Amino acid sequence: PDEALQFCDAVVIGEAESVWAELLQDFEAGCLKPKYQGNWQGLEHLPIPRRDILKNSYYRWGSMQTSRGCPMNCDFCSVTAFNGNRFRRRPVESVIEELRQIPQKLVLLADDNIVGYGKKEAEWARQFFSEIIKQGIKKIFFAQVSLNFGEDRELVKLAQRAGLRVVLVGMESINPRTLKSFNKQFNLKQLENNRYHKLIQVIRSSGIAFLGAFMLGGDEDTPDVFAATLEFIQKTRIDILQLTKPTPLPGTRFWDKMCNDNRILDKNFPNAWNEYRLTKLVFEPKKMTVAEVYEGFTYLRKIYYRPVEIFKRTIRTLFDTRSVIAALLSFKFNASYRKAFLQSDHYKQYWRP
Repeated sequence: PDEALQFCDAVVIGEAESVWAELLQDFEAGCLKPKYQGNWQGLEHLPIPRRDILKNSYYRWGSMQTSRGCPMNCDFCSVTAFNGNRFRRRPVESVIEELRQIPQKLVLLADDNIVGYGKKEAEWARQFFSEIIKQGIKKIFFAQVSLNFGEDRELVKLAQRAGLRVVLVGMESINPRTLKSFNKQFNLKQLENNRYHKLIQVIRSSGIAFLGAFMLGGDEDTPDVFAATLEFIQKTRIDILQLTKPTPLPGTRFWDKMCNDNRILDKNFPNAWNEYRLTKLVFEPKKMTVAEVYEGFTYLRKIYYRPVEIFKRTIRTLFDTRSVIAALLSFKFNASYRKAFLQSDHYKQYWRP
């Protein structure tokens, strides 16, 4: 916040709803305070955005949020630092009302895990998807979920009937040491019990494309992690791949550890923040050089995003999910990732046969 105040008049820290009215009053009175500290409130009375005053035709996807907070508390994740570790949910009625106001056919459910954690939250998700079906709301959804989504086959099928066609799942790694180092306990348990394949299969066979998000280049990874990850992705028939690098974001334990160990490569802030985009390494891993990580990323993406591979994967998605929409969205996501890869510095600098 103090750094940001070098460039603006006032900073809102944390969630804004609890202090926004006060900020507007101070602005109108000409007495803005330097800092406004938001707090974590219940979401029962969260206001619905005024989409009628958003005069912008550029966004093909609408978006909404039904919950905040995450109890998982992974070392690298900023969600707990920003939204707290208490999972808070909006009433189903309010969410449905907002959903009806979204003009777009395509809707991103921006929750970090739309099905939540535990039986109570799964029941909320069940009610939410049931209400969409009951009220005849015709939308196509893209959501973020945890692997625990695949443990409830009936809920997965219900979500598919409600319009869910693509889910992003934070897989992070197939290296158990990496998962342990980042405190990704749920994934670690599923990996050790050999349930990764099963949970992915449950989701895909129910008609939902699987976007696997992997984070490679941590302290426990070695150069062979890239070939091993590629082999895993191919065997499990993951439809879409998102690759990022471990990035220590302020407020996370990962950031604290990298700072305490003096391992941040560039401390020339605020200019150094340009590197914090999840595609750059801002620290030196313990078992690889930065160049080896970039070469590994380039090797993996060069193979995965070949046009022939994208085409074959789209056909597999169509047959496995039995959903034209899921296959079409998968193709578009893959084509977009391929375009970004071909335009990246990695492709130009690090590809070698």
